[in-house]
Amino acid sequence: MRFTYTLIALGLGFCFIGLLFAPTAPAFIEREYTIREVLDACTNIVFGEVKSVDQKRLRGVVTVKKDVKGKSELKEIKMNFATGHYKRGTSPEKMVRLLKAGMPIIVFYREHYGIDSMCFIDDTWFQMRAYRGGYSGAWWTFTHIDPMMSRTFDGKTKAFQAIVLDMLAGKMWVDAPKDAVKVLVLTGNSTDTTWSQSPVYTNTATYEYMALRAVKKVGERAVAHESTREQALPQLEKADILWIGYEEISSYGHYLLSSEVEKKIKAFVKKGGIVVVTGQDSSAEKPCGIGWLQGKLKGVESPPVQHFAVTEKGTSLFSTPNKIASGKILVDDAWVDWHRRDEIFATTENTQELVVGARRYGKGLYIITSLRNDSQYTTSLNKALMENIIHYAVSQLK
Repeated sequence: MRFTYTLIALGLGFCFIGLLFAPTAPAFIEREYTIREVLDACTNIVFGEVKSVDQKRLRGVVTVKKDVKGKSELKEIKMNFATGHYKRGTSPEKMVRLLKAGMPIIVFYREHYGIDSMCFIDDTWFQMRAYRGGYSGAWWTFTHIDPMMSRTFDGKTKAFQAIVLDMLAGKMWVDAPKDAVKVLVLTGNSTDTTWSQSPVYTNTATYEYMALRAVKKVGERAVAHESTREQALPQLEKADILWIGYEEISSYGHYLLSSEVEKKIKAFVKKGGIVVVTGQDSSAEKPCGIGWLQGKLKGVESPPVQHFAVTEKGTSLFSTPNKIASGKILVDDAWVDWHRRDEIFATTENTQELVVGARRYGKGLYIITSLRNDSQYTTSLNKALMENIIHYAVSQLK
């Protein structure tokens, strides 16, 4: 079984779930989606079983066994495969041959003006549609098999059902390798989601998170990511690394972390966890709060800059695994007044404000940056350095 959540660049035609389900000309999914994106964007998920298949008439009937998300009120789903397209390995005949009576099936769908769905049977994703008033008894229409969705999950239906149930129950790092480095990413809470941390279609994946997910391995260790918008940081105790995303500490002068969360973060680091902090937002009147950090530091309002100077201590961080040259990243509101025992890896050239630095506390470590990851473009500039930071963080785990 191959199992991945990885996200890559966009290029969507006829997609599924929410805005992904836009009723435009049929095409194939062109980027990988996380399973959580699929779950979050569905109004309904049902587990079922193939009741019958008519290969001559290109039809099948599914018995609905369980409402997993939402209340479908469906007892069966009638599927008309004759409406499907012939393109890139998909056809109604091929689809019907894959169906066998008794097979388990998962139907993910969004109900709006009608129903748009993505269905899964062993190793195969396929798309169905039904119009308003037509899903209570009429035939759902088949569009195509989508082989690109195998990047989201590729395996047996029963195994996938177990993963779906675990995720809906709130479990994180489901099916991650036992020795994987677990990274929890706090992201998506900016006060202006159209400018800062622009969500990608499902409103559950930010560009910053997408960039982080591209780091799947450090050395011989797998890296498993989970994102959350919950500032209470659920299951932080199970993580090895906490990545606090762009403007998740403060945004537009508003400090976003409660005293309880501040204590939770400090305790996490003291016990050996590593916290990575990306860009914050400060004003002259309101420097970014530092209750999450052991010791003193001051956030300042400063203009965006791309040029920086690497210290001797920062040589490795700015060269492994990617060589990062001055002028190739973007930083914004930065930090000053750090402690003399802090490890400074890079500062801005003219103002000597912090670009990347580290502070040790207890058995753990804070890695503090001033990266501006507020859009697809700016995150793409910082992506290589973000990968280097993850590599460095993993190397520092006890």
